[in-house]
This record gives sequence, C-alpha cells and structure tokens, in this order.
Amino acid sequence: MRAYEIVLHEEALAMLAGGTRPTQRRLLRLLDDLKTNPFRRGDFQESDADGRLNEVLLVDDWLVTFWSDHAAREMRIVRLEKANED
Repeated sequence: MRAYEIVLHEEALAMLAGGTRPTQRRLLRLLDDLKTNPFRRGDFQESDADGRLNEVLLVDDWLVTFWSDHAAREMRIVRLEKANED
C-alpha cells in the first residue's frame, strides 16, 4: 500500500520554515504521525472557502488544520498556528 504524502500549503510552510529548530522537529514529528493515520478526525472541524470540511487538531500549543485527499493519497496541511497567540 502506497503511503500518504504530506502537502503543505504556503501559509503552513512559512510557519514551519520560520520556527525554531525544536519547533520544526516537533511539528515534523506531528505531521509524520498524521500521515500514518489519514482518516484521523480533528478536535473540531471548520469549512473552507470551497465548502470543504477541514479537520483541526489541537496538539500541545499548536493548531493543525488539514484535510485528506484520499484519491491522491495526500494529507493537505492548510494551516499551522500557535493556539495561544494573542
């Protein structure tokens, strides 16, 4: 069975690239875990501009917004953001 790939949208890529090394490692571990469970549900859902339902996970102090493209076997990471930012 072919594994799912992670696809980062620009905003998520910018957040990952701008993080500290420890933050990058933590987020990459989280994304690696996420791709092994492509049917995972978030802590809550939100609709995007196209009406697609996105899953939102709260992990530690991070919100990860994603949707699974099962036909393409991709996990689309829409947003990575700090949950406690003011």
